Amino acid sequence: MSYRPKWVRRAVFAIATSFLVACATDDVTAPLPPAEGTLTVDASTQWAYVSLADNAQVTPTPSANESTAWDIAFNATNVTLNGGAAGPGGVQGYCVCQNAAASGTDVLAMTAASQQGAFDVLTLVPASTLFTSDVLTPAINGYFTGSGAAAVADPTKVYLVRLNDSASFAKVHVTQLQSPTATSAGKVTLEYAVQRSSTGAFEATQTLVVDLTTAGAKSVDLNTGALTTSTTDWDLRLDGFAIRVNGGVSGPGKAAVSAATATFAATTTASVQPESYKTDVYAGVFGTSKYYRYNIAGDNKISPSFDVFLIKRGNAVYKLQIINYYNATGQPRYITLRYKQIAS
Repeated sequence: MSYRPKWVRRAVFAIATSFLVACATDDVTAPLPPAEGTLTVDASTQWAYVSLADNAQVTPTPSANESTAWDIAFNATNVTLNGGAAGPGGVQGYCVCQNAAASGTDVLAMTAASQQGAFDVLTLVPASTLFTSDVLTPAINGYFTGSGAAAVADPTKVYLVRLNDSASFAKVHVTQLQSPTATSAGKVTLEYAVQRSSTGAFEATQTLVVDLTTAGAKSVDLNTGALTTSTTDWDLRLDGFAIRVNGGVSGPGKAAVSAATATFAATTTASVQPESYKTDVYAGVFGTSKYYRYNIAGDNKISPSFDVFLIKRGNAVYKLQIINYYNATGQPRYITLRYKQIAS
């Protein structure tokens, strides 16, 4: 064993200690600050997808249903989270809904500044929070009562349909279910009348029986009054007990639905305010707890309720508040949201 002078040993120890301290310092990474921000997206003509972690609008590829790049998406008044039936992101939501009991007058008086406090005060996830995932929410629902073989048509539920071509309209209701089963509405009788333009009158009332006792979905073209096998030129698609419309998440068309406020006979037009029409969507908490009130001032406008929502992805939880539906020039469907991560 070779001998080293004491001063050499001390120098070697000092160098080694410095190296270890440097390594330890390099290995320590400061935690990322919580994601937060304010973002405005154009949701006027198509879905706008947002990544909260990146504070940015993103383009999901190859499709929204297959991408984990987004957390929340907006299209007009529709909001979808990337989880459940809507996508593979595992995102869930919850509504704090602190303004649920507010009157219309109260909501009209609310502003982004006056509701900042309700946003800021929430710093922890409440212990009672129950997060939910998105499910398919058809625009046409409630057209029958009961279930399975005991299902019965409810003709009082009348639907105003903007057809696939976006130029013509129809009023529709289901008048009979014949031989329904546990999985199918059986033979469904649709009664409808077509309105060829927004200012035109309804044509003669027609009936069409759609047989769902044979396998497969059946698509209906109301303009022609017939079933169709086209993948693009259809208005309604019946499958099991579901009635889908050719728009939103169900098809490439412009079809959409609004619930009528009168009986079938008393309904004189199916052309209503564009904001009244709904498409099939994937919805969870934003379907059961709307982020807005509609027409509370009698002006057909959207008024944010400023309710605070919680958005959960993995261990990360964000509080989120939608604070505007219009841009600086008053154009609708420009969604402004603020959010901040409160858990990780």
